[in-house]
Amino acid sequence: MSEQFHVVPEELRGYSELLDRNAQHFLTIKDHAISKGGDTSGFTGLLTLLHPVVTGVASLYGETLDFANKMMLKDSDALKKTAETYEKADNIGLKLMDGAQNKLSGANKAPALGGN
Repeated sequence: MSEQFHVVPEELRGYSELLDRNAQHFLTIKDHAISKGGDTSGFTGLLTLLHPVVTGVASLYGETLDFANKMMLKDSDALKKTAETYEKADNIGLKLMDGAQNKLSGANKAPALGGN
């Protein structure tokens, strides 16, 4: 027995928009992490030795958040393309059904018993 499923392209687009919005949060977090978390302006004395470590960790964290942003945007684009693909397939199916309906309605009626 085959499984049936129903896809609503508009819902896929809605999820895509949600991913777009969430991806932007990663960039906001990145900006805050680098500007605040990577701030070494108060480091004096021996703490100055930690400058490269703190800025390096902040940069690495920022790169990780950039990567997460790009992956979410990639998934968002994939959802948009999937929605378009389903709509195209539905439109092809509708055209085929319309074509079959037109051929059936244009066909001659079968003769009835008794010659009527």
